[in-house]
Amino acid sequence: MHRLSLAAALLHPSQLRAAVRPHRGGPSVRDQLGGALRCGASVALAFLAVAVIGRQDLAGYASLGALASLYGRSSGYAWRSRLMALVGAALTVAVAATSALAAAGTPVVAELALLTVLAAGATAGAVALRTGPPGATILVFAAGAGTAPVLGAGDVPARAAAVAGGALLACLVCNAGWVLDRRRSRPTEPAPRVRDVARAGTAGGAALAPTVSVAVAAALAGTVASAAGWGHPAWAVMGAAAVLQGAHVRHMGVRALQRAAGTAAGVAIALPLLGAHLPFWAVAALVVVLQTATELVVARHYGVAMLTITPMALLMTSLGAPLDPARLALDRALDTAAGALVGLVVAVLAARPEPAEPGHAVPAPGAAAARQEPLAPAAPSPSSPAR
Repeated sequence: MHRLSLAAALLHPSQLRAAVRPHRGGPSVRDQLGGALRCGASVALAFLAVAVIGRQDLAGYASLGALASLYGRSSGYAWRSRLMALVGAALTVAVAATSALAAAGTPVVAELALLTVLAAGATAGAVALRTGPPGATILVFAAGAGTAPVLGAGDVPARAAAVAGGALLACLVCNAGWVLDRRRSRPTEPAPRVRDVARAGTAGGAALAPTVSVAVAAALAGTVASAAGWGHPAWAVMGAAAVLQGAHVRHMGVRALQRAAGTAAGVAIALPLLGAHLPFWAVAALVVVLQTATELVVARHYGVAMLTITPMALLMTSLGAPLDPARLALDRALDTAAGALVGLVVAVLAARPEPAEPGHAVPAPGAAAARQEPLAPAAPSPSSPAR
């Protein structure tokens, strides 16, 4: 019965109003600006590095590695560097694994199975290490990029090296202040041990429910996208994983609306850019500007952020090989919408009712439905979205 109440709440007009309304909390403007500039600088250096060695075809993979800069932004340097190193390693392994399958010419079902395992594993890791946004979605995006056709055996290690190099540059950029602090003899906060953080993050089986939910949603979303003949089922997997990072089911409904509608509008922005067949440096400059802009708005409104995330993702995808702009844009819109819908259905089916607590208001976006147990622990800023 509680699932019917949830479904009714998700269809209530208040959900649409909540999807339009900007989030009023989140990080300070100073923290947002610092994080945005560090991320933009990391991506810019990644583009420059592959251009210097004459491998512009690897720019998309290097810039994916540079997205390790999105993690640990509000943490001390010691923990930030450790977390970024772990994320960089995970991104490298994900791209290497999916690229190896692409090189071997394995059937689509094998790729979907690997994407599901990676999405579930990344979710478990994000919960255990309390990464907060963007959680598992960046790893799924990277894994999906690895499924692109491989032209030669050397492409697999080259892609992995590009991702690792991009992550290394991000670590250097985002932790440069650590060197200055040491020179000025400023005290630095020691980093906790990874196993201690993971033990606390998984206490009471906290990672189990979100991991299982993402695994089921990833498998279903990828299967739907593949069966429909859309070219990038990984985007459907990513859409499902992103929606399931909401703090509670009604929040997930808001995220699904924002992601689907924002992507559809973002595709309209991306189409003329893709159709213009811009030179490498123009694409690089656009990706850096769009990534920086994303970090400035994403904590305030997920849907608005999709207006920059979508063209950025499509431009990065187009760097590896020439693709039909219309088909690429359509795949992005359809895969994302399907993934968001599947993620939301799984969220409703997996939700468990909590016993009512007298005298406590229900934190929901305008709905008066019964309170539901979150599928995942709320991130430090639950409304700060993932990609």
